[in-house]
Amino acid sequence: MRKAGAIPQEDPEVFETIWKHLKSDGLTDQSANQMTAEMLTHGEDFDSSIERFEKYRANYKEKGFHENAADAMAIEALEGREEPPQESLRFARIALD
Repeated sequence: MRKAGAIPQEDPEVFETIWKHLKSDGLTDQSANQMTAEMLTHGEDFDSSIERFEKYRANYKEKGFHENAADAMAIEALEGREEPPQESLRFARIALD
């Protein structure tokens, strides 16, 4: 029974379905968890582009960040909490659009 004004619990199957889809797109467990949680929390306000995530992650890794840190920072950039990473000339030559 739910009280008036209380937010219903999210269906765990929805989380699992989104998570599996992101994993099949090549995201790590940690990245898929974080991105799925953001999708469920922010809905359409969250940019869920896998291509943009991979580009941001590659750019952060090129700058010398550890893989897990690069993943987290890429998701933060997709959320809009921080500016997308500035591309160096070297990265721009490697990652052509």
